[in-house]
Amino acid sequence: MGKGQAAWLVMWDWAGPHAAVEDRLAAILRPRTSREAVQEILRCLYAIHAYTPTEQALWSKRPAENPYKPGWTGKYLCSCGHNPYLNAQYVRELFIDIDPESGLETFRYLVPAEIKVNSITKEKKILREERRESITRTRTGPLSTREIGR
Repeated sequence: MGKGQAAWLVMWDWAGPHAAVEDRLAAILRPRTSREAVQEILRCLYAIHAYTPTEQALWSKRPAENPYKPGWTGKYLCSCGHNPYLNAQYVRELFIDIDPESGLETFRYLVPAEIKVNSITKEKKILREERRESITRTRTGPLSTREIGR
Protein backbone atom coordinates (compact mmCIF):
# COMPACT_ATOMS: atom_id res chain seq x y z
CA MET A 1 0.00 0.00 0.00
CA GLY A 2 2.98 2.38 0.26
CA LYS A 3 3.79 4.89 2.93
CA GLY A 4 1.62 7.78 1.78
CA GLN A 5 2.92 11.31 1.84
CA ALA A 6 3.43 14.16 4.25
CA ALA A 7 1.59 17.44 3.63
CA TRP A 8 -0.08 20.45 5.16
CA LEU A 9 -3.84 19.96 4.85
CA VAL A 10 -5.69 23.27 4.87
CA MET A 11 -9.28 22.64 5.92
CA TRP A 12 -12.31 24.63 6.97
CA ASP A 13 -13.65 24.00 10.45
CA TRP A 14 -16.52 25.53 12.39
CA ALA A 15 -18.43 25.63 15.64
CA GLY A 16 -22.03 24.64 15.04
CA PRO A 17 -23.92 23.56 11.91
CA HIS A 18 -24.94 27.15 11.07
CA ALA A 19 -21.36 27.86 9.95
CA ALA A 20 -20.71 24.55 8.11
CA VAL A 21 -18.80 24.69 4.83
CA GLU A 22 -19.76 22.30 2.04
CA ASP A 23 -16.21 21.40 1.01
CA ARG A 24 -13.85 21.23 4.02
CA LEU A 25 -10.68 20.96 1.95
CA ALA A 26 -9.22 24.35 1.03
CA ALA A 27 -5.71 23.31 -0.08
CA ILE A 28 -2.91 20.76 0.17
CA LEU A 29 0.54 22.27 0.66
CA ARG A 30 4.00 20.78 0.28
CA PRO A 31 5.32 19.33 3.55
CA ARG A 32 8.39 21.60 3.40
CA THR A 33 6.31 24.78 3.28
CA SER A 34 7.69 27.05 5.99
CA ARG A 35 5.61 28.09 8.99
CA GLU A 36 5.73 31.70 7.75
CA ALA A 37 4.43 30.66 4.31
CA VAL A 38 1.68 28.52 5.90
CA GLN A 39 0.56 31.56 7.92
CA GLU A 40 0.52 33.79 4.84
CA ILE A 41 -1.41 31.24 2.76
CA LEU A 42 -4.01 30.89 5.53
CA ARG A 43 -4.30 34.66 5.87
CA CYS A 44 -4.80 35.06 2.11
CA LEU A 45 -7.25 32.16 1.74
CA TYR A 46 -9.34 33.41 4.64
CA ALA A 47 -9.39 36.96 3.26
CA ILE A 48 -10.39 35.75 -0.22
CA HIS A 49 -13.31 33.74 1.12
CA ALA A 50 -14.48 35.80 4.11
CA TYR A 51 -13.78 39.48 3.39
CA THR A 52 -15.49 41.93 1.09
CA PRO A 53 -13.29 43.53 -1.59
CA THR A 54 -13.30 46.73 0.50
CA GLU A 55 -12.00 44.82 3.55
CA GLN A 56 -9.40 43.03 1.41
CA ALA A 57 -8.13 46.37 0.09
CA LEU A 58 -8.07 47.93 3.58
CA TRP A 59 -6.20 45.07 5.23
CA SER A 60 -3.76 44.63 2.35
CA LYS A 61 -2.76 48.27 2.99
CA ARG A 62 -2.96 48.00 6.81
CA PRO A 63 -2.22 44.38 7.76
CA ALA A 64 -1.81 45.22 11.45
CA GLU A 65 -5.51 46.15 11.56
CA ASN A 66 -6.64 42.78 10.19
CA PRO A 67 -8.77 41.23 12.98
CA TYR A 68 -8.01 37.62 11.97
CA LYS A 69 -4.33 36.82 12.12
CA PRO A 70 -3.00 33.25 11.86
CA GLY A 71 -1.88 31.66 15.12
CA TRP A 72 -0.16 28.42 16.08
CA THR A 73 -1.33 25.75 18.50
CA GLY A 74 1.79 23.68 19.00
CA LYS A 75 4.12 22.80 16.16
CA TYR A 76 1.68 21.27 13.68
CA LEU A 77 -1.53 23.35 13.68
CA CYS A 78 -2.09 26.90 12.43
CA SER A 79 -5.55 28.52 12.50
CA CYS A 80 -6.98 31.70 11.02
CA GLY A 81 -10.45 33.23 11.08
CA HIS A 82 -13.61 33.19 13.11
CA ASN A 83 -16.51 30.85 12.29
CA PRO A 84 -15.90 29.15 9.94
CA TYR A 85 -12.12 29.27 10.23
CA LEU A 86 -9.18 27.67 8.46
CA ASN A 87 -6.78 25.13 9.97
CA ALA A 88 -3.49 24.09 8.41
CA GLN A 89 -2.63 20.71 9.92
CA TYR A 90 0.67 18.98 9.20
CA VAL A 91 -0.04 15.31 8.45
CA ARG A 92 1.86 12.16 7.51
CA GLU A 93 0.80 9.01 5.69
CA LEU A 94 -1.72 10.88 3.53
CA PHE A 95 -3.68 8.68 1.16
CA ILE A 96 -6.50 9.76 -1.14
CA ASP A 97 -9.05 7.13 -2.13
CA ILE A 98 -11.50 7.86 -4.95
CA ASP A 99 -14.83 6.02 -5.15
CA PRO A 100 -15.13 5.05 -8.85
CA GLU A 101 -18.94 5.29 -8.82
CA SER A 102 -19.51 8.57 -7.01
CA GLY A 103 -16.13 10.22 -7.62
CA LEU A 104 -16.00 11.19 -3.92
CA GLU A 105 -12.51 11.54 -2.46
CA THR A 106 -11.64 10.26 1.00
CA PHE A 107 -8.48 11.60 2.61
CA ARG A 108 -6.89 9.33 5.23
CA TYR A 109 -3.95 10.62 7.24
CA LEU A 110 -1.96 10.48 10.46
CA VAL A 111 -1.79 13.56 12.68
CA PRO A 112 1.62 13.42 14.43
CA ALA A 113 1.94 13.38 18.20
CA GLU A 114 2.77 16.68 19.86
CA ILE A 115 5.82 16.23 22.10
CA LYS A 116 7.41 18.83 24.37
CA VAL A 117 11.06 18.41 25.35
CA ASN A 118 12.29 19.93 28.61
CA SER A 119 15.28 22.07 27.61
CA ILE A 120 17.13 21.30 30.85
CA THR A 121 16.42 17.64 31.58
CA LYS A 122 15.72 16.64 27.94
CA GLU A 123 12.70 14.73 29.29
CA LYS A 124 9.95 14.26 26.70
CA LYS A 125 6.32 14.85 27.56
CA ILE A 126 3.54 13.78 25.17
CA LEU A 127 1.04 16.63 24.90
CA ARG A 128 -1.14 14.84 22.33
CA GLU A 129 -0.96 11.28 21.03
CA GLU A 130 -0.78 10.69 17.29
CA ARG A 131 -4.15 9.89 15.74
CA ARG A 132 -5.58 8.69 12.46
CA GLU A 133 -8.26 10.81 10.81
CA SER A 134 -10.15 10.94 7.56
CA ILE A 135 -12.48 13.25 5.70
CA THR A 136 -14.61 12.66 2.62
CA ARG A 137 -15.19 15.51 0.22
CA THR A 138 -18.80 16.03 -0.79
CA ARG A 139 -17.78 18.02 -3.88
CA THR A 140 -15.47 16.61 -6.51
CA GLY A 141 -13.28 17.97 -9.25
CA PRO A 142 -11.84 21.41 -9.90
CA LEU A 143 -14.09 24.46 -9.80
CA SER A 144 -13.79 24.81 -13.59
CA THR A 145 -15.62 21.52 -14.21
CA ARG A 146 -18.57 22.12 -11.87
CA GLU A 147 -21.97 23.01 -13.19
CA ILE A 148 -23.46 26.32 -12.07
CA GLY A 149 -26.18 25.87 -9.46
CA ARG A 150 -25.21 22.30 -8.61
